Amino acid sequence: MGTWSDQKNLKSLNKIMPSVTLKIKSLVYCRVSSKEQKDTGYSLEAQEKFLNDYAGDKNYEVGKIFKLSESASGNQLRKAFNEVLEYATKNKVDIILCEKIDRLTRNLKDAALVDDWVRAKPGREVHFVKENFVLNGQTKAHENLVWDMKVAIARFYTNNLSEEVHKGQKEKLAEGWLPTKPPLGYKTIGDKGKKTHIINEAEAPFIRQMFEWYATGNYSVLRLWKELHKAGLRSRSGRKVPTSRIHKLLTDPFYYGKIRWLGQIYPGKHVPLISKDLFGKVQIILKRHTSNPHLSKHNPLFKSKIYCEHCGGMVTWETQKGHWYGHCNNHPEYRNCPKKTYIREERVKGQLIPFFEHLAPKSEKILSWIEGIIKEEHAQKITSRENEIARIRELLDQVRRRKDRMYEDKIDGVITLEMYNRKFAEYTAEEGNFETSLAQVSDKSDEYQQLGVVVHELAYKAKQIYEVADVDEKRLLMSQIFTNLVKDGDEIKPNFTLAAKYLADWMPGLNEDYEPEKTLSVKGKAEVFTSAHPHWLRG
Repeated sequence: MGTWSDQKNLKSLNKIMPSVTLKIKSLVYCRVSSKEQKDTGYSLEAQEKFLNDYAGDKNYEVGKIFKLSESASGNQLRKAFNEVLEYATKNKVDIILCEKIDRLTRNLKDAALVDDWVRAKPGREVHFVKENFVLNGQTKAHENLVWDMKVAIARFYTNNLSEEVHKGQKEKLAEGWLPTKPPLGYKTIGDKGKKTHIINEAEAPFIRQMFEWYATGNYSVLRLWKELHKAGLRSRSGRKVPTSRIHKLLTDPFYYGKIRWLGQIYPGKHVPLISKDLFGKVQIILKRHTSNPHLSKHNPLFKSKIYCEHCGGMVTWETQKGHWYGHCNNHPEYRNCPKKTYIREERVKGQLIPFFEHLAPKSEKILSWIEGIIKEEHAQKITSRENEIARIRELLDQVRRRKDRMYEDKIDGVITLEMYNRKFAEYTAEEGNFETSLAQVSDKSDEYQQLGVVVHELAYKAKQIYEVADVDEKRLLMSQIFTNLVKDGDEIKPNFTLAAKYLADWMPGLNEDYEPEKTLSVKGKAEVFTSAHPHWLRG
């Protein structure tokens, strides 16, 4: 028997031939818009069962069920709404079943589209079952008025809900907390209305490592993604964190103590994972990579590390018979360099070894002596910094208590909104200054001591590391010692980093002047070295 699309014909046929029942095509649209609805019996499953039972009572055949959860965005809602009408039109479905009007539409534009769809063809209907309302071409004027009023009420509900949400978000930001889930590395604690964010110790080490690795300049986002996954970083659902997400995390100021919300930066009360300086270094590198995008299947050791002394062009690398060769960049500005020559990678490697030896203490005893002097020199500075940290923390706690009291006074009506806004801005600026000072002092509480020790240890072991490291590790080592290298024909000249320059200036003299002393000191302990210049390390 053929297919009947006209409901009137189907009903007539069922009367004439009661033994043969032809069902009218329909579709079901279910939607929950908040967790509260889901928890109070308005779940998708409950709506689906309710509408299917209704379809059975009306002898409707449900061809497709559309379901949309509370997590859907505005774009997803519009897409699902359009899919409903498109499916109904394409498949000649004339009946749409929905629980209530506000489940299908909450704005006048969509309501007009539904009205146009209904009137475009006789027999089309939209059933809002719980409200016992059917919209079709024969809907009377007073019923259309009810339809318009219910759409307007649904629209008002949506707009009011949006205003309340924005109000709550502003209050949360004013208190110093992010009004949504925090990024990886943090977790949410507390009850509804009092939720705060603390460091997630299971994720935080990966986030710190992510920033530290990328700040070296030796990692692309793709390589960073691979290394972090290898190290064990996973999303909260246990899956790989996408490269796009890694890039977004690297740009999130939340990690150094600020909150970015709708393009604005707000002070946060959460504990930072990294310093502002480290975050700034990462942003510079991200900007550089974004402005000069390039893809490469190869990773030569000295890529972007060497410049031509004569034309200033960066040395580019190519392979010939299994070996890397470097020459001036082929950019038009450098193409005609009169000193353009090719240099083999192995020749560059060989010239770096003497540079490492030039920076290093010549024995482990000298290294141990240097470390002891550094620790002794900085003991008093460390104590002073710890006292400064305690002072700044007390001032920071004081200004935060003032902000909290101001907020309570505003709620209680003790002060005007104008005064609250003025004092809040004043305290927020003061709070930001203290946070910056605290981060700077905390980061450097023993930084100089550690830096001095690490610099000398790195110099002492640089040659050994260089000889056994892989390409990426060698590039990382070079970034700590050289700002860049300069090529003059077949000769390589170094431009040292600040720390390496310090070693290059004074380590050779130290190695020469300090010799092992075999006699005993006055205290009966063997002196490791005797010095002709006891002021070497001062300052």
